[in-house]
Amino acid sequence: MFPPALKITLANLDEMKALYTSAPGQYGLTNRPKPEPGDGEALIKVIRAGFCANDLRIREGVLTQMGFPFIPGHQYAGIIEDCGPGVRHTQPGDRVAIHSYVLCGQCESCRKGGTHDCSRYAALGFTLDGGLAEYNVAPEKCLFPLPNHLSMDEGVLLESLANALAAIRRVTLQPGNRVLIIGATPIGLAAIQVARLYSPKSLVLLGTGTHRLKKAQVLGATDVVDIQGTAVENDVRAALDGNADAVLLCGYGRYDFIIAMELVGPMGRILVEGHYDPLAEIPFKPRDLIPKSITLVPNRGWSTPDFQLALELASNGMVDLKSLVTHTYTLDDWQEAFDLFGNVSSDALQVSIAPHGVDTR
Repeated sequence: MFPPALKITLANLDEMKALYTSAPGQYGLTNRPKPEPGDGEALIKVIRAGFCANDLRIREGVLTQMGFPFIPGHQYAGIIEDCGPGVRHTQPGDRVAIHSYVLCGQCESCRKGGTHDCSRYAALGFTLDGGLAEYNVAPEKCLFPLPNHLSMDEGVLLESLANALAAIRRVTLQPGNRVLIIGATPIGLAAIQVARLYSPKSLVLLGTGTHRLKKAQVLGATDVVDIQGTAVENDVRAALDGNADAVLLCGYGRYDFIIAMELVGPMGRILVEGHYDPLAEIPFKPRDLIPKSITLVPNRGWSTPDFQLALELASNGMVDLKSLVTHTYTLDDWQEAFDLFGNVSSDALQVSIAPHGVDTR
């Protein structure tokens, strides 16, 4: 017979801590069975996980068309602990970043290089268990080797950078363009770094939060404007030296879109990022677009080549992701982490979760 204390220890080996949502608005920390990898899958020891605006909405119960119940967290990186049968290109001990889309590869959208329109769409952290847990199982095709010189925090932010790359690609920036990015979010701050590679005439960040605006200038914005100011449109036009040729909406609300329509120039392009607030209604009339011949471009996610390019840019030191992570918490302190990340007036940029402790990298 095992002593009682030892029995408890052995039982806990098959469990893990995880954030878990059983239904919209039902969200909290619990113990879940430690997963086992199946065919073509790997068991990941999650070292770092991050948040985006959609994680806030899942917690709040705003996003309801999800794969309940599930473990959230679609931005994470870790170390392979075990591999299931059929895994060929990775092995235990490998450091990996996770591409959260699990695409069928056969439907019409996938054959065209689409992402969210996959007819069998699935995503880690949305319809499948994600990385806000001590362990996660992911298909091998979703794992990207993370070089030793990149931190796990940088691995987490590859998804935000891939989003920014997709947005810049879709809005077709040209050298000499006047570029306006609205929203000092992690994607917005990544988009600044991508846009500057196109040699814009001006690159302006319109957002809020003193720390975020200062960071935007460090990362390459030619100027920043506080969206809570009293003369926003005049200030932005002065900073741009006119109207914008391209506007990237990386913010969340209705006002962001309205001001983008005002500040875009003739034959300009407005790109709306896919993490837009699902409750925001943005009515506009055809005549809002036609006189200036505006092109309105939605962007929902990224392609696998975008993710690979994000990894290459980060690995080559062409973008700075590491400094975007300003705070790190354990799973036990998840509520404080969420509250800080959702407070745009705080000094937080990206908030990281360390499921196995903050000293584990």
